[in-house]
Amino acid sequence: MNSIQTVQTFLDHVFSGRMPEALALVADDATFIPSRPQPSSKVPLYGTYRGPEGATQVFKTFAAVLKPEQFEVEAAFGEGEHAALHGKLKHYSVATGKPFVSDWALICRVSQGKIALYHFFEDTAALEAALSA
Repeated sequence: MNSIQTVQTFLDHVFSGRMPEALALVADDATFIPSRPQPSSKVPLYGTYRGPEGATQVFKTFAAVLKPEQFEVEAAFGEGEHAALHGKLKHYSVATGKPFVSDWALICRVSQGKIALYHFFEDTAALEAALSA
């Protein structure tokens, strides 16, 4: 698989609930950044996470905070180790029921067939508004 295929396969596994298969595509020293690298008491998804354990934490927190409804990949491109994808998403806050709608982009680096960097970008103001009471 090339880098784009690796990332798309990872996302397919995540959104179909096949986490063991998804985590098999994560390097032991991977860096996962869901939106902002600095942790926040307001948004538990923010922070920098490491390795398969960190990826597990990101997606467990995601499931606790957001109910996914739509995750659309509009385009994917890359070269060598690098992959970039972008699209649109719509999720709902578990706590407030408010919708979270955003364009998104994902920048990844894949090394030896495993994700070494996963940095997700989205409308953080819209995310924070959806999560706040």
